[in-house]
Amino acid sequence: MNTRTLTFSTILALLSSSSFAFAQAASVTDPKTFAEVAASSNMFEIESSQLALQQTKAEKVQAFAQHMIEDHTAAGEKMKAAAAKDGVTPQTAMSQKDESQLKKLQSANGAAFDQAYLAAQVSVHDEAVALFETFSTQGQESALRAFAAETLPTLQEHQTMVHQLAGSS
Repeated sequence: MNTRTLTFSTILALLSSSSFAFAQAASVTDPKTFAEVAASSNMFEIESSQLALQQTKAEKVQAFAQHMIEDHTAAGEKMKAAAAKDGVTPQTAMSQKDESQLKKLQSANGAAFDQAYLAAQVSVHDEAVALFETFSTQGQESALRAFAAETLPTLQEHQTMVHQLAGSS
């Protein structure tokens, strides 16, 4: 299979799974479900970005990946603290959807990897912004709701960054 076909197939697979996930993320209002979805997304962003640091040669992609690792590691710790206040235990493993997306990235190399990584980051950040917007305004009053409201501007910044980076590569 040539690189273009692999890239196109990977991007199509990532995008097709995102429309359902986007609708699901936009309807989460209870703290337990929010913590589960947010924790899985956060793990995916960190692990896929660690993979990007190993795979990519593109300096802009490396810089973005490092930024994601730092910000999402810090956000994960804040979320754990908020979840503990709410008596919620976030999952410690990625969802099947996120795990599948990570495996698709692991099979890509070179420019195909960069394109697939950026497409995945666009998708996951669009979903995360929808999740955090909904939960921060419509979720049950909780420490997690406050965390979502506090974290949303950073996710929106990431979303803007990755859309710009994906459009320029």
